[in-house]
Amino acid sequence: MNSSTFYPLIEILQYIHIIQAASRQCKNKNSFLTLLFCIALNLHYICNVNALIKIALMLAAAVLTPASSCAKPATDSLMLQRVLAYGQNAGANDREINSNVYVSYYLKTERRNFTLMAVPSMFYVARGKREYAGESYSNLTIRGGRIKKAVRQLNTGTIPHHKDAMETVEKYLMPCVYGVTMFGEQVLSPFNKANVRLYRYDITELTEGRTEIVFRPKRRNTQLISGSAIVDEATGRIMRTKFKGEYDLVDFSVDLTMGHVGDAALLPKACNIDVKFHFIGNKIRAEYHAIYDNPIALPDTIVNSHDRQLMAAVRPAPLPLCVREVYHTEDSLAAMKDTTTVEAGNEESWWKRVLWDSFGDYILNRTKGNFGAEGQGAFRLSPILNPLYLGYSGRRGVTYKLKLNASYKFSANSDLTLDVKAGYSFKQRQFYFSVPIKYNFNKVKNGFVSVEVGNGNRITNSSIVEQVKNEQLDSINWDEMNLDYFKDLYVKLKCNYDFSDKWSVQPGLVFHRRSAVDHAGFVAADRPTEYYSLAPSLQVQYRPAGWRGPVITADYERGVRVGKADMDYERYELDVSWIKRFHPLRSLSIRLGNGFYTSKSRNSYFLDYTNFREENIPGGWNDDWACEFQLLGSNWYNASEYYVRGNVTYESPLMILSRIPYVGRLMETERVYVNVLFVEHLHPYVEYGYGFTNRFFSMGVFMATSNTKFDGVGCRFGFELFSDW
Repeated sequence: MNSSTFYPLIEILQYIHIIQAASRQCKNKNSFLTLLFCIALNLHYICNVNALIKIALMLAAAVLTPASSCAKPATDSLMLQRVLAYGQNAGANDREINSNVYVSYYLKTERRNFTLMAVPSMFYVARGKREYAGESYSNLTIRGGRIKKAVRQLNTGTIPHHKDAMETVEKYLMPCVYGVTMFGEQVLSPFNKANVRLYRYDITELTEGRTEIVFRPKRRNTQLISGSAIVDEATGRIMRTKFKGEYDLVDFSVDLTMGHVGDAALLPKACNIDVKFHFIGNKIRAEYHAIYDNPIALPDTIVNSHDRQLMAAVRPAPLPLCVREVYHTEDSLAAMKDTTTVEAGNEESWWKRVLWDSFGDYILNRTKGNFGAEGQGAFRLSPILNPLYLGYSGRRGVTYKLKLNASYKFSANSDLTLDVKAGYSFKQRQFYFSVPIKYNFNKVKNGFVSVEVGNGNRITNSSIVEQVKNEQLDSINWDEMNLDYFKDLYVKLKCNYDFSDKWSVQPGLVFHRRSAVDHAGFVAADRPTEYYSLAPSLQVQYRPAGWRGPVITADYERGVRVGKADMDYERYELDVSWIKRFHPLRSLSIRLGNGFYTSKSRNSYFLDYTNFREENIPGGWNDDWACEFQLLGSNWYNASEYYVRGNVTYESPLMILSRIPYVGRLMETERVYVNVLFVEHLHPYVEYGYGFTNRFFSMGVFMATSNTKFDGVGCRFGFELFSDW
């Protein structure tokens, strides 16, 4: 054999060796054949041996390569189905689980400016140090993979006054891996069968009975994530998963280790997350480490303690280096402050404490806390001055909102709640408020007594106005006066009790004082400027399928003559509402209603319905946008002796705008609206609308027709920034 034949054979043997080694690294058949073809082309140009012989030799090498040396894809989709079935079967057990969780965090501000103070819970981060760290130890009550109750027993850290920062990140520490959504009503899980059509999966067998599942979304959207999971091949149990996503201005990367057996297999054993937050030039990075199911149980009497020695005793793992360094720096500064006392420094400290730490925090930040000997009471107040709490509609213009929630718990079955809502319409120059106080005496049966004081829309009454204008006073120009509108102050007393999952009864008493906006005309005509009404009411509610089906509500109200209250009227209303929920995060809201008056006072009365009224204080996307009329003028709510309404709203996270590249990835939820109304002189009034919400704002565009004729276009806008923070 001459040298011209000998050397090509050596090269072919070398290529066979390369093929055998490479085949062990190829994860699937397609990648292996691609490699084979590339090597054949190289041999064709490098060697002088006939290319067909070389290819035949390489195919022989491929055949001789042991099949077990290649990592093989899992058979069809059986492995994925096994994972989905595991979560569904294990989730059928809805027992309560108690777990002690330890969390450490590290927060670093890389860039910041004054706008950071407008972000809830970030007031001290906006003006304090660049690095913060801390720890917490809590007892959780978990049911169905969701936290039902959380009691923080230990809380230590370097943020002033032991405040929290970036509270919204805490929900990422305990994903509901097998649920439809992973974090409350956010982020669709790739391990639930309802969401499989939204993801692509690559499944590969590994060694030791393990399988790797790599998942990525078919469409880039804030509700979807990408990552991988290591699962047990025999059972389909997820052993560990890593994924990343972006939601509500937070880029998160989660590394989750699941429990091993029983109920614990549905819950995380350890969770590490890296977070990046970007907002108008602000850039913050955070690390959180959580360890669940810790064996040390603290007494129930320890709540929100700041004892660092006790924290060191229950700490299940050494602190990360970054946390230790922040602690060391803080302790060093505290020691220096104790040894250096200057009068000017005391004045500066007082100014800083009173102006910034107290006044500034309450004005710009959301305020919440607890009170009572054992923390039975709780309150939550929205920021007093925060541009993010503004809303807009074409009829009301810019509206500013303020909310206060408070509660006091007497027992597990009784409490007292306060839910104050206030708002100011700059276009209407009207201040609205609603102050309901409710005592729940039997929460199991939804038994409560409530008192609500508030003011409604400025109501009209054409009959009273016509009586005033008929007065023979030629010196007065009635048309220049604002006689149509009356202010409305009301007090509502209600008592409710659910006799079963299907029946509820709610008797009540309603008082109204309606006063003329323009007193001059009424005084000139010697007519009263204030009108009073008092009416007992009764509401009966029937739920044919229990709490998850449609709700049928019948309302009756009868005016009585008592003292100044001289309005005699009778009103009936029937309302049917139903929210049918589909997976994932889709719902159909339906509302049908009818109301009418059967008798009215001869001299004075006001048409004022219970289920057909305008929302005075517009809320956000989840408050009142569905099944409400958006463009209907205020006067139409009180101008007809009857009404018939129908409202349909369809909601989905991935519908229209979500399909557009770049823009679609920011869309969280979208809606389509159809609203129909029949009242006197409107047969019918119809609204068509489309709305969407994202991390920044919610917006709806509506078109109306009146008696089949075009009646206008309008929009509604509201800030949604940090609504879940």
